[in-house]
Amino acid sequence: MLNKAWITSRNILLTMVGLAILLLTLPPLPQFLEDCIHLGFYLVLLTGLALLTSGILQARRNGLRCGERYQLQEENARLRQSARQAERRFQQLFDNAGDAIFFIHPETGFLLEINQVAEQLLGYPDEDIQKLTLSDLFPGQQRRRYLRLVKTVLRDGYGEEPNLLIRRADGQTFHGAVHARLGDLDDARVVHGVLRDVTEIKRIEKELRHKNRDLALINDIAHRAAASRDLNEMLKKILHQVVDNFNAAGGGIYLLRHQGTELHLQVHQGIEAEVLTDLQRLPVGKGLVGLVAANGKPRSSPDLQEDCRVWSPATRNAGWRGLLAIPLAADQRTVGVMFFFTRSRQVFSRDEVKLLLTIGKQVGTAVDSFELYDSLQWQYRLTEASNRELEKSRQQLSTSLTQMEQANRILEQTERMKNHFLTLASHELRTPLTYVLSGTELLGNTMKGRLSHEESRMLEAIHQGGRRLHEIVEDLLDIARIDSNACQLTRSKVHLPALVAEVGQEFQSIFRQRALTFRVATLPASELYGDAQQLGKTLRRLLENAIKFTPAGGQIEIAAQIRQTENILRDEVALKRFSSMFFSQPPPEQMLQITVSDSGVGIDPTEHVRIFDKFYEIGSPDSHFTSRTQFGGKGVGLGLSLVKGVIEAHGGMTWVESPGTIQPGTGSAFHLLLPLPPPTEENHDGKRAGISGHSPDR
Repeated sequence: MLNKAWITSRNILLTMVGLAILLLTLPPLPQFLEDCIHLGFYLVLLTGLALLTSGILQARRNGLRCGERYQLQEENARLRQSARQAERRFQQLFDNAGDAIFFIHPETGFLLEINQVAEQLLGYPDEDIQKLTLSDLFPGQQRRRYLRLVKTVLRDGYGEEPNLLIRRADGQTFHGAVHARLGDLDDARVVHGVLRDVTEIKRIEKELRHKNRDLALINDIAHRAAASRDLNEMLKKILHQVVDNFNAAGGGIYLLRHQGTELHLQVHQGIEAEVLTDLQRLPVGKGLVGLVAANGKPRSSPDLQEDCRVWSPATRNAGWRGLLAIPLAADQRTVGVMFFFTRSRQVFSRDEVKLLLTIGKQVGTAVDSFELYDSLQWQYRLTEASNRELEKSRQQLSTSLTQMEQANRILEQTERMKNHFLTLASHELRTPLTYVLSGTELLGNTMKGRLSHEESRMLEAIHQGGRRLHEIVEDLLDIARIDSNACQLTRSKVHLPALVAEVGQEFQSIFRQRALTFRVATLPASELYGDAQQLGKTLRRLLENAIKFTPAGGQIEIAAQIRQTENILRDEVALKRFSSMFFSQPPPEQMLQITVSDSGVGIDPTEHVRIFDKFYEIGSPDSHFTSRTQFGGKGVGLGLSLVKGVIEAHGGMTWVESPGTIQPGTGSAFHLLLPLPPPTEENHDGKRAGISGHSPDR
């Protein structure tokens, strides 16, 4: 621009100089023409000067603009370099981010670009992501939820979807949490978001919801069982809860009757009338429900239409498909069966079976408590009726029997108080204890690995305390069964050496800890008929009794011998005080005498008979402390009573021999006398009463 202005000014000046020379060389002209020429020359001269001045000013301005342009070019280059650096930093952050990042077209919802984490999560490379349709990524209704999220971001500038089901390239789906904002990419407006895989979190949340639901169900059933006074009403409500909880079509609860040979349908729900005719009574061992009652194990069928174990064809005609049956157990005894069915094919999970087994234990314990309570109430009413008849007879006696009548009334009152206490213990203590034990077991299994050491120890302490209290309650219930003549046993052949070896092995660690010598003498090879489980518990009670009253360094021995009838009758005078009923009829020809002896503190002869009484303790109550193995430990005074009751239920008797406490080291010898011949047919028909317990006491 500067050169052009200068050339223009120079040309104008040359033109003016040429005109001036031309005027000087022309001949004289008229005055008017000469004035015009002079005027034009001046105008041209002024114009040239103006143009020259303008060119100079323009050149100066152009020089200033060139400097500013150079500075602007340098600033532009610096900004471009910063932009490239920022773009590289953004790309590094985008590619190396810990979360899946993606850009979405705001109008169509299609993915425009994803980072490496998103590529790994979705299984698609970045170059293929724009070729995908929304149906490829979002199955079913998930596409609409995704588009609603995009619209929300366009409207509000931000949106989130905590649980969106997304399909990977391999066809598998996962749960994703999406957080999206409205932003820009280059010159275009886009939606950018962050995607996290929350599949594992959702799975854990689902498991926790199921566990909480199961715990709430167990808690509700336990409270209902503890608070109810009506057996049928309680069973109806529990069945209704179970059927609703498992979305079943219906179900029922059977209870064992007729000495455990038949199942009676106590309550039911959703069962058709034509099916009820077949299911009102079932034989034990037949069909799925009968098999559960026979062996105490749960049974299930995913489809009854194809199951050969179905007992009633009416269930198939009614459209029953899936079925699950679990035992109602109390003290390892099956007292009934609970089942429910569905009208569609269903495979039941292990967790569902475990939950129902826990419920079955609670319901079984409640049923057993109800039945025992009714039996005790009936016994109590019989006792009351007998007392009234006895009172009428007493009124006919002479006045000389007044003191005896008063003593009898006091004794009867004491007995009624004991019976009443046992009744309350069976109904009010047993069910809450079962709830505590099952609750701690379930918490221990559910929270395993998530409790601190102190919390685990506290939970174990609660469980151990509950078990100890449960053992005491069981001893009380066993005594109640013995008193109500409900002590019926399951008889079979018992190999005495094997039974003694098994029981002795259980106490080996205690023998070493207490420095006691344990010896088993040569035992007869004769077969013994009886309840092996109850005989084993009896031997354990006697061994615990010997351990508690034998100081360190002492000896304990188990021996056995066969005795003939004449030898036993020879000792009738001495033994009759321990069991008068045993000698009310002739003993069998041969009997087996088992002796558990120790070198302990001994028993005063005046206490030999009384130690088998209920709730009887030797020694001062001030020194009482409970222990199963510690020297001098005591309990509630039921162990030896249970020993006597079990042996008498076998048709035998129990007695003790001891010179007394004045001769240290002489100890005591407890004798068990059991019949050897096979039991009669009448004994075979008796069902097992389920006696259990620990803690024998002197």
